[in-house]
Amino acid sequence: MTFSSRLLIAAASLLCAAQTATAIPHPSNNLARALVKRHEVTFEDCGGEDDKKQKKAAQAWNEAANLASLTMIGKLDDGTEFKDTNAFKHYFEADDGDTTRKMYSGIQAGSSGDSGNAFQLKFIITCKKTDDCKDSLALTDAKPNKDDFTAKIRLCPKFFDENEERTKNHLTSKELIRNPKRRDNSWCQPGQPFKFFETASHTFLHEMTHLNQLGVEAGLFPNNKGDDDTHGTEDIYQINPSGYDPGSPEKSGRKLKDNWIKYNDDNKNKKPELQRIENAESYAAAATEFFFQKHCGWDEIME
Repeated sequence: MTFSSRLLIAAASLLCAAQTATAIPHPSNNLARALVKRHEVTFEDCGGEDDKKQKKAAQAWNEAANLASLTMIGKLDDGTEFKDTNAFKHYFEADDGDTTRKMYSGIQAGSSGDSGNAFQLKFIITCKKTDDCKDSLALTDAKPNKDDFTAKIRLCPKFFDENEERTKNHLTSKELIRNPKRRDNSWCQPGQPFKFFETASHTFLHEMTHLNQLGVEAGLFPNNKGDDDTHGTEDIYQINPSGYDPGSPEKSGRKLKDNWIKYNDDNKNKKPELQRIENAESYAAAATEFFFQKHCGWDEIME
């Protein structure tokens, strides 16, 4: 199915909502129908528009665009913008600001489906299991698009597992009640580790940054792997699994930033294998952290 109409991003109500007991608007039942009309993106092997898999994939994408949009226009209670918050500083340095802005802007604008936008994403969302899935939540075949190839974001069975902690929730799964009482179903529960706040949209945003189109839009250099050079992000914990924790991508993102500080302070330290702006999880983790900093009134989220 081919998409041609505007993505129903609920950014206005989501980003400008009241700060004390904010509830995220739940997508309407026809969200998947709106998404499947989007230009240049297709669902494959995800069932029909009313199938649970396609609905989950559609909502994850919708909310990923919301997360990206918030980094560009959202502010904390005191007016602090994203680039000056701990959400940004945990993963990036000040001189990464222009690249991160372009990446998030590309995700938002390329997902809007607005025919007036010069930038339109083209990729396939597939729910088909392959041997490559193994224990992965999702995979992205991010080679540059050609006449005979379109990039794919593959959502693996684990992504749809209702017991999978990292993807079982959407941003709409809980309310945004600050200083919640014991029985409040709120995201704003103090003292929770980072993984408590992860949603399907976090994973989807991570995968989107692997896309060559978005890497080009953000100004990333190609990875120099021959004919299939991609400008998309990579995963530091896959490049160096002994030095970074594959089971904790957000910790790996923070460690990558810290390792660059150590290297720049003393060049005797090993130079990290990726730039901060080349690591997929850094974008996803920073956007997720900023969302909850803003709506829960926090300074940071624990590792």
